[in-house]
Amino acid sequence: MDKDFIETLRKIQEIEYRQIDSSAVVVAESGEVDYETNETIRKYINDGYKLIDANRFGEGLEQCGEFLVFIVDKEKRV
Repeated sequence: MDKDFIETLRKIQEIEYRQIDSSAVVVAESGEVDYETNETIRKYINDGYKLIDANRFGEGLEQCGEFLVFIVDKEKRV
């Protein structure tokens, strides 16, 4: 899958999620994501975010990656 196309999809998702919460950040991860060990998830959680959604993307039936959606964890940022 073309990187420019993935980035376009990521930006569209980020715009949509920011309508729900202005702190939303969408990150594209290649391949299948292990939610227990993924470094990107760990980094964002340590930076005060929480994972609220994940959306897979790919070509045909083949999964190429996932968009991870984070928002500021207001409970941690008091």
